[in-house]
Amino acid sequence: MSTSNIGGSSRAESESRVDLGPSRSLALCLPLSFSTLSLCRSICVRPPEERRRGMSEEAVVQIAPSSETADTAPTVALGPDGSQDGVPATGGSSPKPDDADDAASANDLMGINPMDQISRKIVVRGVRKFIKPKNVDKMVSSWISGHEATIKVVKSKKPPKDNWIKLTLADESMVDKLIDLINKGGENGNPMKNDKGQPLFAKRADEMLRNDRAGGDDGDRKRKSNGDGGDTAKRSRHNPPPVRILSKDEVRDKITPLWRLSYKDQLDKKAREMVNKSAMKIVKEIKGKFRTIEKEARRDPNRSKIEVYDWVKAKRPVEMDAPTPSPRQFEYRNKCEFTCGFSLSRKNGSGVEKDDGKVAATGIEAKGELEDENANEEFVKTPACGFLAQGWSGGVYMPHILPNIPDWACGLSDILNDFLKSSPIPPYDSKVHRGLWRVFTLRCSIRTKEALVIVLHAPAKGGAGARDGGLDDYTGTFESEKKRLVEMLTKEAIPVPTRDLPESHVSEPRARDGTDIRVTSIFFQEFDGLSHPPVDHPVQHVVGKKTLDERLGKCTFQISPGAFFQTNTEGAEILYNIVVDRVREVTDNPKETMLVDVCCGTGTIGLTLLKEGVVGKLVGVDIAAPAIEDAKVNAAKNGFADESVTKFVASPAENVMPAILHEIPRSSPVVAVVDPAREGLHGIVIKTLRANERIERLVYVSCNPTGSLVKDASMLCGPPTKKYPGRPFRITRSQPVDMFPLTSHCEMIMTFDRMPMDEYLKYHERSP
Repeated sequence: MSTSNIGGSSRAESESRVDLGPSRSLALCLPLSFSTLSLCRSICVRPPEERRRGMSEEAVVQIAPSSETADTAPTVALGPDGSQDGVPATGGSSPKPDDADDAASANDLMGINPMDQISRKIVVRGVRKFIKPKNVDKMVSSWISGHEATIKVVKSKKPPKDNWIKLTLADESMVDKLIDLINKGGENGNPMKNDKGQPLFAKRADEMLRNDRAGGDDGDRKRKSNGDGGDTAKRSRHNPPPVRILSKDEVRDKITPLWRLSYKDQLDKKAREMVNKSAMKIVKEIKGKFRTIEKEARRDPNRSKIEVYDWVKAKRPVEMDAPTPSPRQFEYRNKCEFTCGFSLSRKNGSGVEKDDGKVAATGIEAKGELEDENANEEFVKTPACGFLAQGWSGGVYMPHILPNIPDWACGLSDILNDFLKSSPIPPYDSKVHRGLWRVFTLRCSIRTKEALVIVLHAPAKGGAGARDGGLDDYTGTFESEKKRLVEMLTKEAIPVPTRDLPESHVSEPRARDGTDIRVTSIFFQEFDGLSHPPVDHPVQHVVGKKTLDERLGKCTFQISPGAFFQTNTEGAEILYNIVVDRVREVTDNPKETMLVDVCCGTGTIGLTLLKEGVVGKLVGVDIAAPAIEDAKVNAAKNGFADESVTKFVASPAENVMPAILHEIPRSSPVVAVVDPAREGLHGIVIKTLRANERIERLVYVSCNPTGSLVKDASMLCGPPTKKYPGRPFRITRSQPVDMFPLTSHCEMIMTFDRMPMDEYLKYHERSP
C-alpha cells in the first residue's frame, strides 16, 4: 500500500504512510477486514526488523530460495486482533490468513506471481509452540515424505510461541492434496500427529478469510457472546463502518493539525513540546543510568558509586532556545507523493451530484453503493490521485485544500488526474492486487525551475486477477499509456491550479512562482511489493535529465530520484546556517580541521561547511549508494573534487566509522556532524564517537527529537560503561528549527561538547 508524504521526510523518503512531518505517520483507528487488519496489526506492533527477528526462519522445502518480497505496510493504529479459525485444545494466537504478510520465496524459479498466493496457502494447527527454526523445514518435509512429486511447499512460516504454521504451495492444485494428507494421512485415516501425539488440523487460508468476511463460523471457533447472542465485541470491531466523506477542514485537521493556530502559537506549542518531550526526557534517561550503576554498586562491593554530574543536576540541564521559524509558512514542500485511487462524488436521492472534498476510495473494487446508518447513498467513482487522510478505507483527498502543498504540485496533480480519468488501466488496489498505477512522486526546485516525476506502478502483467482470465493483464496497453502520460507531462509548463484555501493560509505574496516550472525528468518504477520500494530499488529513466538540480545557500546540489533531500528548501538553509555557526565556534584552525559527516546523504551539510570555510577537509558516510554518488558529483560541482579534501563512503556508518576515525592524521582537529534517519544512530557509531576523544564537539541534527534523539543523547552523555567507554559529552545548546509549519513536527540541532578531563576525573578518578 503506497501512501502520501505530506509533512516531514525520512532519510530514505520511502515511507509508505500519511506523513505529517519527520515522524511520517498518521495513526488512525479504523475497523478493517480480517486480511487488512491482520497485516496492519503485525506491522504496527513492532518494527519490521524486530518482527523478522521474532519470527522463526522461513523454510523452503525442495526448492532453492530466492529473494523475498518486501514485507512492510503502512502504519495504521488498530485494536487487538479478532478471533480466528482453528481447532481448540492447544491455545496460542490464531494465524492471520491474509495474502500480504509472506510473499513467495521461490517466485523466480517457479514463475509465481507474488501477489497471487492466498489460494495457495494452508494453515496447520496443532504443531508445537516451541520449535527451533532449523527444525521447521524438517517437520514440513516429514509431512510430505513420499509425496514430493505431487506436493511442493515453497515456503513455511512458524511464529514463535504459537501452535500453527502457514504453508505456501507451488500450485493451487496441491492445496487440497496436502490438506487431505494432514487431516486423513495418519493411522487408520486419522489426522497426522505432532511429536507429542497430538492431532494436526489443516485448512485453507482463503477459506478462513472468506468466513471472516462473511461473519461465518465453522463450528470449531471459540467465541464469547456479546450478550445479544451475536458475534463477539471483538468481531464487531472488524466490521468496517460506512465511508464518510470528510469536510475540507477535517482533512486539514488530519494532515496539517496546527493549521487553525497562528504561527506564533504554533511555535509556542513546539517550544513546550521540545522542553517536555525532548530535553526533560533526555535528563531523565541520563539520571536513570546513574541509578542503574548505583544498584550494581550495592550488589558488587568492587564497584564504585558514581555521583550524578553537576550539569545533569542543574535547574536547567539542557538550555533550549526558542524555535527558529521557517522562512515560508505555507506551500513550502518541495516533494509530494500522490496515491492513486478513486475520487468519490455523492448523489442525493434526486440524482444531483454533490462534491464534498473530492474523497477518493482506494481500490478498484470499491462498491458503488455504501450504506450509512441513516441513509443509503450512491457514490460516483472517478480515477484520481491524492492524499490518504483516514486510512485504508477512507479514500484519497485532493491536495488543493492543504496549505502546505505548493501550486506546482497541485498543477501536476491536475495533469495526472486528467490522465487517470482517460486511462483504460485502473489505479492499483492493494487489497486485491489488481490495477496498475500506484504512486506519483513529485520533486521540484522553484529556484532552478525543474520538476522530477517518478511513476510507481505494478507489473503490467497484472496481479491476482491474472488467474481469472487475465482480466488485469495490461501488457497490451501499458506502453502506449506510458507514452501518453509522458506527452501530457512534458507538453507545456505546469498549469496554474485552482486552489481552495482559507484566506489566512495563502502565502504573502501568493506563491505563483511555480507556474513557469516544467517537468524536466520522468522515471518509471515497477514494484510488486506491498508497501513502498526501498531507496535503492531500480528506476527506469524515460525522458529528460537523470537528476534534479537545487540551489541551497552558496552551493548547487544534484538530487537523484531516490536520494534524500530536505523537503523545505528555505528552511534547510536556516538549518545548515545554524550548523555552520556551531562548528565555527570550535574551529580555531579551519583549514586543518576535519569534518566527519555521518549520514551525509547527498553531502549538503558537509559541502556547505566547506563552502563557508569553517572546515578544511570532509569525510562523509551514508548507507544509500545513490546518495553517495550524488555527493561525489556535488563535491565536484562546488569546487571540491580533490580527494585529499573530500571523501564519501557508501556503507552503514557502524561498519566504517572506527576505520575512518583511525585514519585521520593526529595533527588534524576533528569535528563531527550527525544527521541520522528517524531510527537514530547505531550503537556502534555512538560507541565510536564516545571512544574517540579527539572529537571535542558533536553537532546532532535530529528529525526525531522526542524519540531517537532521547536515546542517543543519553548514551552520549551518560557515565562510561564497558559498552560505551570514553569521556562523555555534555549538552551545551539545543536549537529547534521549524521545518514543518502547520504540523506538530520539528527539527532539532543539539550541540554536544566533550566533558573536560579535570571535571571527568572529579567523578571517575576512583572508578574502575
